[in-house]
Amino acid sequence: MPDHQAPPQRLVVDVTIANGTVTPTNEQLTASVGQPIIFRVTSDADDQLHVHANPEHTFEVAAKPNQAFQFTVEVPGRVDVELHNLNTTIATIDVK
Repeated sequence: MPDHQAPPQRLVVDVTIANGTVTPTNEQLTASVGQPIIFRVTSDADDQLHVHANPEHTFEVAAKPNQAFQFTVEVPGRVDVELHNLNTTIATIDVK
């Protein structure tokens, strides 16, 4: 009998940027090392999404709906996900 492993559960975060306001902000999340993390962003302005992990990830956010940015974190710890231009923390992910 073959060994079929289920794919890792993804952590999906829906983000809206409208009129200078970000939803959510300061969300507290938990993920596992190597778990796929996806930020789905709808924005009315260009910005940069920074993932303060080791290594760091930077994604260019355009002024358009339904963008998806996927990454994994390989080093356990607290990872802040921020918008550079709006200087806002979307979420802090406790990676175990």
